[in-house]
Amino acid sequence: MNLAALVIDFGLGLSLLFPAATQTHSAGSRASSVSAYKLIALKVTGTGRYTDKEILAASGLQLGQSAADGDFKEAVKRLGDSGLFTNVVYTYSSSSAGTKLELQVTDIESAKLVPAHFENFVWFTDNELNAALQKSVPLFKGLLPVGGNLANHISEALQALFNERQLPGRINFMRESDGPDGTLSAIDYRVEELSIRIHSVEFPGASPEQSALLTAAAPRLTGAEYGRTALAAAVKFDFLPVYLQRGYLRAAFAPCDARVLPQPPAPSSNTATDTPSPADAPAPAEIEVDAIEPVTPGKIYMASGVDLRGNAALSTNQLAPLLHLTIGQPANAVQLLRDLENMGKLYRSRGYMTAQIKPDTQFDDDKSTVRYSLTISEGYQYKMGEVEILGLDSQSKARMQNAWTLRAGQPYNAEYPNKFLEATRNLVPTGVQWMVTVHETPDASDKTVDVEIRFKQL
Repeated sequence: MNLAALVIDFGLGLSLLFPAATQTHSAGSRASSVSAYKLIALKVTGTGRYTDKEILAASGLQLGQSAADGDFKEAVKRLGDSGLFTNVVYTYSSSSAGTKLELQVTDIESAKLVPAHFENFVWFTDNELNAALQKSVPLFKGLLPVGGNLANHISEALQALFNERQLPGRINFMRESDGPDGTLSAIDYRVEELSIRIHSVEFPGASPEQSALLTAAAPRLTGAEYGRTALAAAVKFDFLPVYLQRGYLRAAFAPCDARVLPQPPAPSSNTATDTPSPADAPAPAEIEVDAIEPVTPGKIYMASGVDLRGNAALSTNQLAPLLHLTIGQPANAVQLLRDLENMGKLYRSRGYMTAQIKPDTQFDDDKSTVRYSLTISEGYQYKMGEVEILGLDSQSKARMQNAWTLRAGQPYNAEYPNKFLEATRNLVPTGVQWMVTVHETPDASDKTVDVEIRFKQL
């Protein structure tokens, strides 16, 4: 019996090869020797994500076909290059019946996987696209590793799918990152070299009245380029508030789909002698779609009350007038957000620069009511530090500094700089267009705020 093993650590790039023991065959055992190299079984251990069948398909090996040590090395490399495994170990045994292969793999940690986004694949639903891709890329399950070549294989599979169905466009992808540290958050695939325009937007699940409100909320989408990123932003900022301000606090939108509209026939030439000019060159392909935004409105919740906790510097009597929830009426979550912003402004006008207000939402589904508990962390009161005015001539600067009445050591008022600029417009040289920026620098150590006002001529 032949025994061999290979260990490859794809994180360290280390490879250890244990050579197979020598096996000799007599001339009369040729058929047995050929059979010994036929792959008759594969066993996979160590993975919690993939089946033996999926690993086999991704490896490039096939049961019933002849395979030798070099084929197993290539299969291991193919699996490692995908970026889905930190290491792969293989062993195999050969007998007169054939070769049995065992792969021991270590899945890459979930934190190093990101979702694949399909920005404008309007000819397919997500389920259709995922099903087609899994046939070509067996290890694809909606998530991709941040390294390796699996993202490229998905792009190639998508392009092959488009070519097979004679669809226009070229497939490209880019890596999306969130936050200042540039952490990879998704891999975004899109169809390029064609224009996909929105003809209209539909809202399955919405009532006729709600559909009218939703359509009125985002007229800019009609005629715009279709893209799921832009439509997701419209959901967040335009569509969802339509429900939240009417008490539908658990309204939810599903990912956008699209319906491709029939294209008008291309104009035909009148004569066979027409010679195309450069102006008649084909323009980038253009198609129109109806964007489909499914919504589940849920029930309407009535406001049953609001509680304030943690406030000391400002009394409940000072804060309560800023709240506009009407008990017994649909809870307007959009208005509540504005109210909390105004509370924050009031705190900052009293020098509490780090004040935070966290709402806790308590639903009573049996009564269809909601009660809010607002927990306030006021923090320390900050004092006025230094003010610096930049960009003006010396005389104008002196006039502005003399007009500044918020003195060092007084409680800071975050509303003061803008009010100051409004009141001192006549002190700035006229006949010049100014861009004015205000920069506040809170100092957590001594609890002061320095202010820089910069004037720049346009």
